[in-house]
Order: sequence, then structure tokens, then C-alpha cells
Amino acid sequence: MKNKIILFFIFFCFVGKIFGQSESDSSIYKINLISIYFNDENRVVLRWVPSSPGFWSLNNFYGYRIERREIDTSNTASDLEWTLLDTIQPLTLDKWKDLVKKNPTDTLLMVAGQAVHGSRDSSNANLYNMMEKADQIQNLYSACLLASEFSRNAALASALRYEDKDIQKGKSYVYRIMVNSNNYQHEYEVGVSMVRCVPFEFPKIKIAEIVSGEKTIDLLWDKIVNKEYYSAYNIYRSDDKGQTWKKRNDLPTSYLSYKNENRFVYQDSVPVNYQPYLYRIEGLTPFATKGPMSDNIEAMAKDRTKPEAPYNVQTEYLGGSRLKISWDVNSKDTDIAGFRISKSNEVDNNFIELTKEPLPSNSRSFIDENFNELKHNYYFIGVFDREGNVNVTSAIYGGYKDSIPPDKPKGLKGSIDSNGVVTVSWDLGKENDLKGYYVHFNNDGGKIFFNQTPKYITDTVWHDTIPLKVSTKKIYYKVVAIDHRSNYSEYSDVLVLTKPDIVPPAQPLFVRTESKKEGVEIRWYPSPSADVVEHILYRRLKGEQNYQEIKKFNYTIFNKEILTLDKDVVAGNKYEYKLKAIDESNLMSESPGTVTATAYIIKKLSDIESLSYQLDGDFNCLLSWKFPNIENVTFVIYRSVNQNSYAIYKSGIRDLRFTDKKYNSGQNVRYRVKAIHKDGRQSDFSNEIEVKW
Repeated sequence: MKNKIILFFIFFCFVGKIFGQSESDSSIYKINLISIYFNDENRVVLRWVPSSPGFWSLNNFYGYRIERREIDTSNTASDLEWTLLDTIQPLTLDKWKDLVKKNPTDTLLMVAGQAVHGSRDSSNANLYNMMEKADQIQNLYSACLLASEFSRNAALASALRYEDKDIQKGKSYVYRIMVNSNNYQHEYEVGVSMVRCVPFEFPKIKIAEIVSGEKTIDLLWDKIVNKEYYSAYNIYRSDDKGQTWKKRNDLPTSYLSYKNENRFVYQDSVPVNYQPYLYRIEGLTPFATKGPMSDNIEAMAKDRTKPEAPYNVQTEYLGGSRLKISWDVNSKDTDIAGFRISKSNEVDNNFIELTKEPLPSNSRSFIDENFNELKHNYYFIGVFDREGNVNVTSAIYGGYKDSIPPDKPKGLKGSIDSNGVVTVSWDLGKENDLKGYYVHFNNDGGKIFFNQTPKYITDTVWHDTIPLKVSTKKIYYKVVAIDHRSNYSEYSDVLVLTKPDIVPPAQPLFVRTESKKEGVEIRWYPSPSADVVEHILYRRLKGEQNYQEIKKFNYTIFNKEILTLDKDVVAGNKYEYKLKAIDESNLMSESPGTVTATAYIIKKLSDIESLSYQLDGDFNCLLSWKFPNIENVTFVIYRSVNQNSYAIYKSGIRDLRFTDKKYNSGQNVRYRVKAIHKDGRQSDFSNEIEVKW
């Protein structure tokens, strides 16, 4: 169970820190030398992190190569040769087990061993469990890195730490870490870093702020400075003025304050308020070592429980402008310091304080000397204790009942301008306790009116903006008065205002056109707008720019189809028509588009004459015929063989003759011809000729 708790802590507390160390690097394959320093045991300690789970897994197989070169004052680093210090890779499973036996309390060593040598379920990978498999290697990778953060044994066993003891104080060295393989196929960035072998001390943590709560104490310290040196922290408390200390956190902590992301915070629970305690903090480094203890700091929890709000509140009207307010308090609230009284004529805002100085702790009543019997009077009673904790009653109504409503508003008048701005005014009521007015409206003059002023208004002039591009022409208003006792008057008489007409009528509707011998027949529906007084039909010859008005109609119904015959047309000409409606304000609708019609023309061509044939020397059949005008005309040959039905044989012929091939002896072939004009007109069939072979 203990191992499970440690893993849970690792994943939720530190995963952001480890991966944050290389978050600015987009390279997948990189060895990040995250930590390097010279410690007081005369050794250089190196810590590194492979940049991805897959790269970590491959390096567990290949291992790492650690190289070093020295920097001196007479040469540059680039001129010195790299020296191989060591090649390392994670311990084998057997050696790992031996190390665990020697360090049975190092649970993080066990976590790293499970991550490196634990079984990986790579079987049956498919589209549906691909993410689950990826999460598995990611979790093992994270567990190994985080265990190495707080356990020297885990880092050394995982080949993520190296300690160089062959050094000299005062000298500077450059180290690089790379994959220990000449056959590694992928490009990657080598981890390179420099260290100067001079004494280094981790800084002492300074507790920046203490927040005292109800049996809780919050310790806050700086994140910006300390995150450069420490991965997590331990908190210690002394209950006996520093003689003995006890660690308060079971697991390392690094919680951020929710109020200030630049501060770490630890909240400690204590048994009683006002009992002094001593605290100190130590930091945990990425090298599995501890920084120096912070200075001791004293803190205590304080009373943060507010007293119970006054109850059993009573009001008594004393006559004139005086009202008495009395209350009781909970006898268990022994630390009450005083009371404050506030008042308003509204239930939820605009309160003013009546007590310039707090009332004494033994006060149980207060007299308001400025009570206004014609208005609402709401009171709040606030109680506070010696720590400044405050509680307040809900609003308390004080006064006597007034059931007489104001008179109904009179003198309503108003207007609507061309922009849709409505102005409504009325006479001011004479009541002393008049609070204001509400304006109601509707669009159809029916019984139901809607409140247009959610909050009462105190003026006698009211403005509104309404849309004018609507079908309704009138709008209706009523006004009601309200006093400070929430008594409502009767509604005023209804004010009817006519909206300026800026909306053109709706378009009429074309149904269809049809060309007949008498002219062009147009079928259409009038505009559905109620204020239409006239329709106008326009026409133009197709290709021309301007329309001409050809007819006016005084139709005002809209549910009946209208038939109009345009007789003044020339056969064969194409015409375009449009139709508009005009309303009472002389506003004209848009046209429903245009319709096109071609004036009726006679579609039959002249007859084909004298269809005949002649056989040439090769017994081919030469057909010939007569036609008065072959301009824009083609001919179609129809043929029947051996008494079968006629069918089109040849089309698109522009001459008055056609030669057909020779047929077999005994066949019987018949021919007929038809003329077709490019405008679609056709002639009747020619006479029939028959050829027998």
C-alpha cells in the first residue's frame, strides 16, 4: 500500500516539474543535462533526463557514455580532447534485487526498478487500445524519472546519475552525455554542461507569509527563487518551543497557492486557536539531498468563526419619525464586540449606516429618529466579535401597513419619429409616497400588455426605440403608478401611436407566362401587404435597358390569381416583365424578379415539293427535292426498309439532294424528307417515294 501512495504522489505532484525542465525544446531525441554541481564531498554530480519515453527505453538498452574535458586559462574548451569517464546502463534485474535488499526502506528504488524491468504489455496492439499502450510507457518513464529525483540509489541504478570523484578543486570541467552506441540510427542532441569545482551551498528557504485561519496555519514561500534549487519540500513543526520537531508531511510537497501562483503553500491543521507553534522548512534537491533548514518562525491559528446573526428582531412604531428596533443574540457568543445598524428604502441596495459609532456589546435595541412612515424602511443589524468576524441579519421591514394605492396616471401623450424613437409622457401624481411608474405595451390592442420597464422609473417622460420594418402599424401603451408600500394604481387609459411607414409592401408573385396567338398571357398573385393600393406591370424587349409601364391594377386582395394578357407584342420577339406593388405611403415593393416570354409565332415551315429519285450507273440512289428558302434550314431523311416503320436515317443536310448507297436485290426502300429551321419550326413530311431493288 505504501508503494501505491508514493506513485500517486509522484504523478500528481511532480510530473509538471520534470517535463517543464525541457518544455522549451521541441526535439524528440535529446539528452537533457538538467542538474550538475560540485558538492562538499569533492565530487561532481550529474543528473540527466532522456527527452521522451521511447528515447529513454532505447537508452536503457544501449546505456550512456560520459565524457569530460578540462577548461584552463591558456586554452579554450574546443581545443581540448574529450576523455571517456565511463559507460553506464541500468542495473540488471538480479543486481537491482540485491540493491533493494541492502536498502529495504528505499521505496523509490523499488519504483524505479519496476519502471525499468517491469513487464510491458505490447501484445494485441490495435487502433482501439493504441492510446492505452502509449500511456503505459509514458507512466513507466515518468515513474523512473521522478524516483531518480528523490533517491540517489534509484538514479544510479537507472543510469540517470553519475558522480565524478576524479576532480581537483578550483578547476572547471565540461561534461557531455551521449548514447553508448556507434550503430544508433537516429539523430539526437547530446547533453553538454560545464561546472566549476568551487564550494556551493544551497540557499536557506525564507518563509514569506503566514495566514492564520480557524485551527489552520498556512505557510507560504517564494516559488520563483526556490524552484531553481529544490524539487520539493519538507515541513517541520515544534509544539514545545523548539525542543522537539516533527515532520508534518508524509510525502514531499510543492503545492502552489491558489491565490498566488508565485508562492508555494502548505496548510497545517492545529488542535486549538491562539496556541503558538514553531515552523521550519527544508528543500529537497534534484540530487536526492536536502538543503539547509529555514529559520524558525512562530505562528498560531485564530478565531475565524463569525458570531450568530441577531434573531427575534422586533420593530415598534413610536409615533412621529421614531421607530424602535430590538433583537436577541446567542448566549454562546461570548466574544461579541458590538453592533452596527443600517437602513434603506429598498430591500436590496442603497443602504446607509445609522450608527456612526458601534453600539456596545450589551446593546439589544436601537431607535431610528428619522423614520419615514410614507416610505419603505428596511434595516440590517450587523454583529462583530473581537477578531473582526462579522455577521448580518437579512433585511428587516419596519413600519405600518398602507393599502391605499396611487391614482391612475393621466394625461398620456406620445409620438414616434422616423428613426423609431418613441416618446411617452404623462402628468405627475400628487401622492407623497409615490415611488415611480411602470410602462406597459402591446402591438395588437388586445387585453394582454407587457412590462417594458423592469425597474420602475421616477420620471414622467419615457423613451423607447422600436423597429419600424414590421407589418403592424400601431403600438399601444399603458402606465401604472406604484408607491413605497408596493401598492399599484389602476392602469392609465390606453395611448395609441401610429408607426411611421418606412416598410415597402411585400412583393407580388409571378406564377407563369404563356405565349398564345392573342398575345402573352401572364399569371400572378398581388402583394399580401394590407396597405397596398396599386400594382404596376412593366415590360421591355429582351436586350434593352429600360422598362416601360404597360398597365396599372387596383387589386388589394392577395389570395387570388390574376390573369393579364399583353396583346401589344410582335411575333417571335422575346420580352421581359417585372411587377411592383405600391402602398398607401407611396412606398414601392421590389419586383419578384423578371419573367421572360417569346411572342407567339407560326411554327410550321413551307412544304417540301417534288421529292424524287434517280439511280446512277453504280445503282446508288440519288434523292432530290425542292424548297423555297434553305437559309437557316436543315433537312432530315426518314427511311423505311421492307415495310418497316419510318426512322430518321440522316439529319443536318443543308443541300436539296442526298445520295444513298446501293441495296441488295429484292429490297423495298421508301423515303420521306422534313425541313427544320434553327428556331425550331418544322415543315410537314414530303411526299413518299418508293425504290425497289
